[in-house]
Amino acid sequence: MCLIFASSSATAQFSEGRRGWLLLERDNRGNKEIVTVLDSLPAQDIRIKYPQILSVTWGYRSLPNWLPTEQEITRGRLLYSALDTILGQDGYYAISRTGSGSRTMHYYVRNLQNHSAALKEYLDSLQPISIEVSLRDELRWDSVSDILESIEC
Repeated sequence: MCLIFASSSATAQFSEGRRGWLLLERDNRGNKEIVTVLDSLPAQDIRIKYPQILSVTWGYRSLPNWLPTEQEITRGRLLYSALDTILGQDGYYAISRTGSGSRTMHYYVRNLQNHSAALKEYLDSLQPISIEVSLRDELRWDSVSDILESIEC
């Protein structure tokens, strides 16, 4: 993985705006992937409050350069905004991965059961697209740590 952009101005793209972000490009088994990730792990007390990782993945038709079309970028922005609204203070956006025809957003969460009905209702309201939602325990925020530790240039 190689850093292609790291700047606090990247936070302007994200409604969270509460942390710095790294925008990385990596070669994932021959396919290019753009990874947006927190530039550092939050404090331990924050990580303890959000013990699970919620992943939302959807497919898209990619351009010849493997990136999404403008229509798909717009869809992504709407999904981010909706997830931020649905999860509120119970979600902590940490990673997104885009490339090879799919995009995955990762939020660390607490109390997802309080929001699962609203999340299902929102996803059911979308145009027919394939969306995969998964939730797993990740107490140490390994997904963020693994990305940060793998940065090489």
